[in-house]
Amino acid sequence: MLENRDLAGHLDSLLQRLSVLTHRQKNQFAEEIGISRQQFDVLCIIYEKGQITMGELCKEISSACSTATDLADKLERAGYVERIREKRDRRVVRLNILPKGEKIIKAVVEQRAERLSSIMNSFEEEDLKNTISFLETLTDKLERL
Repeated sequence: MLENRDLAGHLDSLLQRLSVLTHRQKNQFAEEIGISRQQFDVLCIIYEKGQITMGELCKEISSACSTATDLADKLERAGYVERIREKRDRRVVRLNILPKGEKIIKAVVEQRAERLSSIMNSFEEEDLKNTISFLETLTDKLERL
């Protein structure tokens, strides 16, 4: 039996592979839509979190404000998002996903779910439940670090 440290190393390697595969898939979806991968990521963030400020976006994508502004400009020109200024403090700008952007993300989410579902059909239900439970717990603990 492998020791905990060896298992952790193997798990880390698997998570890295999953990350690479997920990034490739996101690149493919972005290319099909005709936007950059970063723009796609921004759309996903706004879809998941709802309206966010430009400052929050900068933190989410770990980029400079100028980069976030450029991405927002392109998404706004394409009709995927809109900027909303707060009435009380006009300096605060929020990004809101528009129906066109929402439609694209919903379609991608559905596509990804279909792909995963077809793969999951080859597993036993109990194994899937245990795996999902483990991944949820692992994710929660990693987020708390």
